[in-house]
Amino acid sequence: MIYGYMRISTQKEKQTTDRQKITLEQYANDNRFTFDNIVEERISGTIKAENRQVYRDLKTKTLRQDDILIITDLDRLGRDADDVIAELKDLKSKGIRVIALDIPYMNEYNKAQDSSIYNMVVDIVITLKAHMSQQEREKTVARINQGLDAARAKGTKLGRPQAELPDNFIKEYKRFKDGKYGDMTATGFAKYLGIGRATLYKYIDIYKEAEEEKGN
Repeated sequence: MIYGYMRISTQKEKQTTDRQKITLEQYANDNRFTFDNIVEERISGTIKAENRQVYRDLKTKTLRQDDILIITDLDRLGRDADDVIAELKDLKSKGIRVIALDIPYMNEYNKAQDSSIYNMVVDIVITLKAHMSQQEREKTVARINQGLDAARAKGTKLGRPQAELPDNFIKEYKRFKDGKYGDMTATGFAKYLGIGRATLYKYIDIYKEAEEEKGN
């Protein structure tokens, strides 16, 4: 059985998967086969593959050993490189072959028919994808470190951005700490300020951090 999977990252009706469908159907025509089904999913590319309902149902309820799954772009298979790698490994373990039309050798229909050739190709793709992912992570860390070094060189004080406290909070909090409000509890103090307990504790943390920085 041969299935196609199309994904688009928006719910807007004016955005369609027509380009993907045309590409898949042309590929089928060129290689003289007919899709048993082509499914479409509208969901953000930031969502992991396992949380995409249409794809998850296709993988767990429809695809079987020796079936072929065809996509126009390999990256449509997952959220990021690591997710794509995980899906390729999982599908391979189930005996399901993936054809990605944007990947050389992985886009050749005849190679997908031969298990030994397909396994060799997909293993190479997984290795290259993992290497590229690691390189990108290292570049990202290097860029962050370079930015931090540059900021330090300019005398910029680094740390977590501080949210602003309400104008009257510090004054009222000091009065609360000094017992000016008697036996008022933290819950009562939060109600007095017109905020929730979680917000109160957040403000207290910000205040304490600011005080600690002053003392350094």
